[in-house]
Amino acid sequence: MNIVVKAAKHAAPGPYLGFALQPVRLCFHLLTCPKGASVSLEHLDDVAIHYPDGTVMLEQTKSALKQNPLADWAEDLWKAIANWLDGLAAGQITAAQCRFRIYVTPPHQGPWATALSDATTPEDVVALVDAIKAKHAKLKRPKGCETFLQRFLTAPDAERAALVARLTVSSEDTDPVDALRALIKTAVVPELVDVLCQSAIGMAKEQADRLIREGKPAIIEGDVFKTAFRAFVQKTNIPGLLTSFAPAPHAEEVKAVLSARPLFIRQLEIIDVPDDDRVRAVSDFLRTSADKSVWAEHGLIFEGSLSEWDDDLVSRHGHICGEISDLHADKDAALRGRLAYRRCAQLQAPLDGRAVPGHFVHGCFNALADAKRVGWHPDYQSLLGETDG
Repeated sequence: MNIVVKAAKHAAPGPYLGFALQPVRLCFHLLTCPKGASVSLEHLDDVAIHYPDGTVMLEQTKSALKQNPLADWAEDLWKAIANWLDGLAAGQITAAQCRFRIYVTPPHQGPWATALSDATTPEDVVALVDAIKAKHAKLKRPKGCETFLQRFLTAPDAERAALVARLTVSSEDTDPVDALRALIKTAVVPELVDVLCQSAIGMAKEQADRLIREGKPAIIEGDVFKTAFRAFVQKTNIPGLLTSFAPAPHAEEVKAVLSARPLFIRQLEIIDVPDDDRVRAVSDFLRTSADKSVWAEHGLIFEGSLSEWDDDLVSRHGHICGEISDLHADKDAALRGRLAYRRCAQLQAPLDGRAVPGHFVHGCFNALADAKRVGWHPDYQSLLGETDG
């Protein structure tokens, strides 16, 4: 049975190019933070900017597609503030070294959220607390935010005032990726803007995920990230090059494909290809499938070009197999199959006149083998069986 590769996994279907809000904000801050700053994910807060002078911006992110997290009795609003108050009380954070931001998208408003954001003096905070207490006293029953609201109302005056004076509520972006688009669109052709945004977010998320997997804080240096992303943009913006936007698949994903034994893996089994080569085949197959989807989706290639490309590879495969048959007729069939496979895997050919990534031709040949349009063993059709494919 042929393996099914879901292009949507690598495409950009969701409102934030397929990512959750936190990685989008992580990426934005990495690209905009000042020299010497770092950005963390789920370390001190949802996202935090660590400035060179030792100060920190703590950001709580809220994706508000259904409810308003800035409403007066919103649990999200008061929970965020209560968590920061707990951190101050426990000595985990110091008000004088911190700023606080509640970031909400799409845009929402709330009178108390606005008042909290606008308050700058202890007198402002006292007046706000009095107004909240007065309205709270008129409630017939407690709201869901009661526990968190009480944490704010009963906090020490100095602690509460210090937090509120440093608090900003930001809710202006309909799509948080628009801020990334604005950073990128002046440097590249329009077709590349979204795919580069997607790649930047993916790069940031992958770095954070790797650090978390290693048991380390997910803190990323902004200068290093900017340098790597600039180099990626420059490479992507070369007219004669199709750049891969697909990261190498995780070991678990490769293992799952190998266990499923799709046709292109069975084709390698019958010519006794070593395990390491099979792992590479799966990785290149998955990355190539993802690249095809992204390139076509963003108009970097034409759908018809892929069909012509496949036909050309099938023709090249036939010539290589014919040459090997002529030169190595005395060799056993499995060896001839391995020779054909490796000759094809080493081919480099342009697509629409543009150079392709190193894994692409190899991945395409494995896709053709999965569809039984090419084979490595001279008798692959009979060995695989007519019902497969």
